[in-house]
Amino acid sequence: MKNERGAILLLVLLGLFTVTILASAFVHLGMYEQRHSEYSQSGSQAFYLAESALDRGLNWLRGQLVPPDAARQPFGQTSVALGTGSYLTTITPDPNNPFSQIKRFTIQGEGRTGTWATPMATRVNSLIVQTESFAQYAYFTNSERSWPNGVQVYFITGDRLTGPTHTNGEFSMFGRPIFEGPVSSVSSRINLWGGAAVTQPVFKEAPKLGVPEKKFPTSYPSGIVEAAGNGGLSVRGSATVTLLPDGKVRISNSFGDYNNTVLPLPRNGVLYVSGNVELKGTLKGQLTIGSAGDVRIVDSVKYATDPRTNPKSTDLLGIVAGQNIQVAKEAPNDLKIDGSIMALNRSFGVENWWERPPRGTLSVYGGIIQANRGPVGSFNGNNGTKLSGYTKDYRYDPRLKSMSPPAFPTTGDYTVLLWQEQ
Repeated sequence: MKNERGAILLLVLLGLFTVTILASAFVHLGMYEQRHSEYSQSGSQAFYLAESALDRGLNWLRGQLVPPDAARQPFGQTSVALGTGSYLTTITPDPNNPFSQIKRFTIQGEGRTGTWATPMATRVNSLIVQTESFAQYAYFTNSERSWPNGVQVYFITGDRLTGPTHTNGEFSMFGRPIFEGPVSSVSSRINLWGGAAVTQPVFKEAPKLGVPEKKFPTSYPSGIVEAAGNGGLSVRGSATVTLLPDGKVRISNSFGDYNNTVLPLPRNGVLYVSGNVELKGTLKGQLTIGSAGDVRIVDSVKYATDPRTNPKSTDLLGIVAGQNIQVAKEAPNDLKIDGSIMALNRSFGVENWWERPPRGTLSVYGGIIQANRGPVGSFNGNNGTKLSGYTKDYRYDPRLKSMSPPAFPTTGDYTVLLWQEQ
């Protein structure tokens, strides 16, 4: 009996010891899981603090009248408190900014939980952004209605657009136009002729509708006029301009300053005409042609080195008109235009587009930016048959993602090129 009681006591002691060990293990496991949860939560908080720092830096850049030209820490060297932690924003300009039309910046956001001196967790994220040029768009309109009668202009079967496409208005479509790049509109809908049963546009990417409006210039960009007077070429009155494939330009103007005068391209690549311009030819080099009035394209405007077949081509053209950019009624069929063209107060279109029978294809390689939509032809609403003018073939020049013609207008916004966690 005594031996049995001793054995039972031993078993009880062993059981108590086991229970104590297990209890201790569970306590330590609970403490570990709690600490792990706290660390995980702290790390997540630091991550979102770093994201807040990036947002603050990007918003600061957007609020500047011109891109900053030196390293900035817009909120000072001290950290900014937010919630249970704090963050620091640093903005660093790209070293090539002084030599580039498009400016790039690296925004670094550092987030810390706890105190800044002894943080529980630290996360560092960064963005690489660049100024957004209107030249980055394959197609941009402030309104999809024509000027001055306000008629809605349609994309129709046979129309093909590549590259970024945006309107501050509302798109109208008939049949099966094709959009091979991103499409966005301030309107929350697309006007489909005859409804979805009749009109079925083809989108490579789902269109983004109801997006914020992008501010369109309301006056002629002073940067072009200033650049023409400082290293560029300023021409009085109206002028005819012929681009020459040897890197020169032939000019005649109404004031008689130039009479079929052949000149090298302006040193800074900017030519400004205070009146109207008639334009044709082949460009070798980089040039922006500004006009206070209209630009009439009387024949094809092409690059000497075609970037379609040679992506290393550095030929680049911008056309910025204060009023209209129009394909002249005497222009040939199957017209080609290389470059980014921008009609500030009116439209890009075809003179008397309703008069002549179908004229083939209007091929634009670059981008079209306009205040109001300009017609280039007409079609039969019953069957989509072309009645007059051109069929559109607007193709994006992918070089414009990182290049811009000299002094070409910018949107005031920034494009995000890269996000990364450091």
